[in-house]
Amino acid sequence: MGIVYRNFEDQGDLTRQYEFWESMTSSLPYAWKPTHSPKHFSLQKEFHPKTRCFAYDGDALVGYMSFTGKGSFVSLGYPWVLPEYRDIQDELFDRVYGFASSNEYGGKQFAQRFRSQWQEPIDYFLSKGFMISNSSPIIGKELNDEGSTFKATIDYKLEGQFDFEKWKRLKRKDSTNEELQMMSEYYSSVEFDFAISFYNRDQLKGYCGIAIRKKTGFAEINAIALDNSCSLAEVTNMLEVIEFETFIREGKVVSLYQSSLPTGAYEGLKDYHLITEDVMMVKGLNQQ
Repeated sequence: MGIVYRNFEDQGDLTRQYEFWESMTSSLPYAWKPTHSPKHFSLQKEFHPKTRCFAYDGDALVGYMSFTGKGSFVSLGYPWVLPEYRDIQDELFDRVYGFASSNEYGGKQFAQRFRSQWQEPIDYFLSKGFMISNSSPIIGKELNDEGSTFKATIDYKLEGQFDFEKWKRLKRKDSTNEELQMMSEYYSSVEFDFAISFYNRDQLKGYCGIAIRKKTGFAEINAIALDNSCSLAEVTNMLEVIEFETFIREGKVVSLYQSSLPTGAYEGLKDYHLITEDVMMVKGLNQQ
């Protein structure tokens, strides 16, 4: 019968997309935890059934591609397919990108990010006219039970839910309102496993939100805000606390953007090293 392509039909498609993406990225190095972004987008005015395309061979889902967006900006997904179905990637891309860039939808600026080791998706987007706009270093540390003997020299409090307003208290000194709004939207899509507040004599010194991809143990400190007065010793102890709390939740590697640390802090950290880079790829509508 051949491959059958269809667009979004119901909320069950979001579950199928989530599960397929998780399966396709399970063996990719440093793949992040799936986010709630597709679900949130499905409730926005920009949503349209054509923003998702699923490919079936009989009853089996063999590939899909999607995008989310706001206004003329589009976060364009990669055409994920089972290995033996790579020949349908272009069809998925043409259908989804074709709609995103059409007058009907109105996308004008397209972007997506990959890990630096994900050469196949990067090469595919390069072949479609995308360019690498920047690469952000991500540092990490492998976890083991050695951290269970550390002594916390800074007061901290565990929180089950990430509190954006508490994070914002520390970040608004160095961020614009536009940046804070953008981060509010992003963090609302992250399924945080836990958050931690750090104090020194009741003064909030740091606030972090951590997400762990359960099946791989890859953990990201997605949100980190530090008081400008934090010393290297305080930052180091905060990370030791995060490492311990992540390890007991079966995390195997803890990571964060190098740029989220104070200048010079990375060089003073023990056992942290560059593990990957976040590669941002972009394309303007007038680029072919």
